[in-house]
Formats: sequence, structure tokens, C-alpha cells
Amino acid sequence: MPTKKQRLLQLLQQSFVQPQLSFSDLPQFRQQLSVGLQEYSSVLNSVFLGAQAATPGMAFLAGYQNTIRCLDSDCPTDQLAAFCVSEKGVKKPWDMSSQLTQFEQGYALNGQKGYVMLLPNELDRLYVIAKSDEQLKCVYFSAGIQGLTTTDSLKAPFIEDIPHSGVGFENVLIPESQLMAIDGHKGANKPFRYWEDMHVSLAMMAWMAREAYVNGKTLQQLESLTEQMCQLIENFEEQPDYYSAEVFPLLDQSHEILEFHSKLLSESNQKAWQKDRLLLQMGQKIRHLVRAKMAL
Repeated sequence: MPTKKQRLLQLLQQSFVQPQLSFSDLPQFRQQLSVGLQEYSSVLNSVFLGAQAATPGMAFLAGYQNTIRCLDSDCPTDQLAAFCVSEKGVKKPWDMSSQLTQFEQGYALNGQKGYVMLLPNELDRLYVIAKSDEQLKCVYFSAGIQGLTTTDSLKAPFIEDIPHSGVGFENVLIPESQLMAIDGHKGANKPFRYWEDMHVSLAMMAWMAREAYVNGKTLQQLESLTEQMCQLIENFEEQPDYYSAEVFPLLDQSHEILEFHSKLLSESNQKAWQKDRLLLQMGQKIRHLVRAKMAL
């Protein structure tokens, strides 16, 4: 039986021979997402898809779609989904204005979210955090539901090749069966950042490994990347729910390794990386806050 590292190397080699996928190849991306989710864990599928990404933006999308499956393992494998929390001018989830009002048949959702990936044309499903009776709850529904409109998006200086939009909800009716049986903060909003950190880091490292491989590096020469990926995967398998003290230095080291290997990128990919790495840097600031709270 192959070791975990041998399995990772085999997965990378399998992915390297697949065509690279840009946003214009989204139907093929959906297909590969579904194939991977039926065969691999979410972290391994982030590697599988990240190594097929043509840009860091597509690598992010690969990690993000696998992150969604940590929130909801029943999300259909071929659907593209988004987790909706951010509101303009709101820094704390408890201050959000989006509201769920309960009635006999279910819930009515009203409010706005400032940043939703893949709207208006490519998204299948939304997971939305909203207030209900002074609690945060999470509901899901189709992106084609009545009462949903697109709005101006919050600005973000990264992932420019993946479309996004703001979204408005006006009496969006949601059956009670689509209210997730979790606390909206502790079961969704709080762990989502951790899941996203792990899956996106792995997808970005897989993308970087392919770029180095295409430029003549062997997998043996990419030992620092592949070994770090193994450590992240192992840590996630041991601690799938939330950050542990051990994972913070692992994530920091992963991003340092990405920076080191980024020097080998082509000029066009170097430009894309310089923009899109801001997403990882933003996550680093949030991790430091979480780390400080855990140390108290």
C-alpha cells in the first residue's frame, strides 16, 4: 500500500497530465470537481483540482469549492456554491442586517451581502448567514430563487479572473428543511475561515507545483512543496473542525514556501500571483488574531 506521500505524488502526476482549466473552461471544472469529490477527500481534491488550475484565481476556486463541502457534505458534487457572510460596513457577524423571519411554511430572508463569487451567471447554490431572534442561522437555496437580485460588489484587489457580485434578498422564501441544523456562527461562520485556509493553501501549492513542473522542475526538486502539503493534509485529517496550535506555523511556512517558488513563475503568472497572494496575506492577519485568542 502506498504511503500518504506516495499517494500525493501520484495524485499530482495524474493532475499534471490533465488540461489546465481557465474560467472559460468552467464546464470541465465542474466535471473534474464532481469526479474528484467522488474519489478523494476534500483536501486531496483541492490538490487534484488546484494542479489543473491555469491561474491562481482558479486554484482559489478549487480550494473554495472543496471548502463548501466541509460546511455541507450533501452539496451536490457538480454544483458551484458560495458562502455568504460579508456585508458592507459590517465587521462583526453579530452586527449584520440580513434577517430571517420565521412563518408557518419556513423562513423569509431579507437583506444584502456584499461579495458573492460566481454571481450572476455561474452559481448554483448559496449558503447565507443571517440573524433570526438574535441568533445567527445558516440557510441554503438555489441561486435562481425568486426575490434574489444582484447588486454592486464590495471591491477586492485579487482573484480578478473569477466574477463576483453583491446580492440582495427581498422576501426570499426558504422552507424549514433548508435551515441547517447548526449554530450559524459556531458551526458555519467561525470554522469556515479555517477550512478555507487549509483547502486554498493546498490548491495554491498544487498550482505552484504544476507551474514549476512545467518549467522543468522534477517532483524530487519540489520536496519542500510536497512535504509541506503532506503535513497540511495530515494535520487537517487529525483536526478537521478548527485551528489547532500546530497548524498556525504550518500555514505560515506554506505561504513562505509559495513565495520562494513564485520566483520561478513566468512573467504573466508572476503578475497574477502578486495580486492574488493578497488573499493569503489577508487570511494571515485573521489567523494571528485567532492564535492570540487561543493563547489567552
